Amino acid sequence: MADQKLKNSQQWLQTQEKGVQLSKQRTDQLKSTLLWFGRWLSSGFSGVMFYLFCLVVYLSIGFIFGVNFPSVIACPDTKSFCYQLRWNKSQVFIKSDYINKSRKTVNGIR
Repeated sequence: MADQKLKNSQQWLQTQEKGVQLSKQRTDQLKSTLLWFGRWLSSGFSGVMFYLFCLVVYLSIGFIFGVNFPSVIACPDTKSFCYQLRWNKSQVFIKSDYINKSRKTVNGIR
């Protein structure tokens, strides 16, 4: 009985040691990868390309949400870029329709 408990505790200790070793290996690998990425990013052309790529992605996301976030937006016509990017096209004012409606209203009042 005591011999079995000793074997189990030794196995437990070996398992714990292996877990610590694996954790240390993963940490070292992460450090190495981060250092490699930092060197690559600061190496010149690749860093500039990475920065420009991120800039384009963030500007695109900002533009898309900027066009879709307001509840109502005016676009020049249905072929315009802002109309095409709009998710809810029922809330888009087309400039020519708005001008025609306002002229009819003004003409109807006179």
